[in-house]
Amino acid sequence: MTICPKCEAEVGDPFKTWAISRRSSKPGGTPTVFGMYACPECGKRFRARVRSGRKEEVSIKGVTRKIKGIEVELMSTLKNLREKLKTLETERANLLLEIGELKKMAEAKATALESEIGMLREEVESLKQLLGVNELET
Repeated sequence: MTICPKCEAEVGDPFKTWAISRRSSKPGGTPTVFGMYACPECGKRFRARVRSGRKEEVSIKGVTRKIKGIEVELMSTLKNLREKLKTLETERANLLLEIGELKKMAEAKATALESEIGMLREEVESLKQLLGVNELET
């Protein structure tokens, strides 16, 4: 947090910012960022350097640490995906077995209905012969 130079109250974020780059002997130097602040207590406006919460670590150790963290997350994701795939494959196999059983039941029912229809046709024919319906139609 930035402090007001007049009343020493804590001031939030600046309402305007700009960067100033200085000539440096170091290549890739970062520019300094300044901001215009307004104190909520006394209303004074002032300029001050914008302070970032934490400087990013730009070192091989830091990058290596980030890469290892990413690797751990990826390995965890891979493990979860493998478990999900295994579960889905098991469920698929169970559903295929259930479908096979239902097909057998349907085929058995269809066969029973076909034989029942055949018996009913025979009965119709025998009743027609008994009643002599065929003789009346001709």
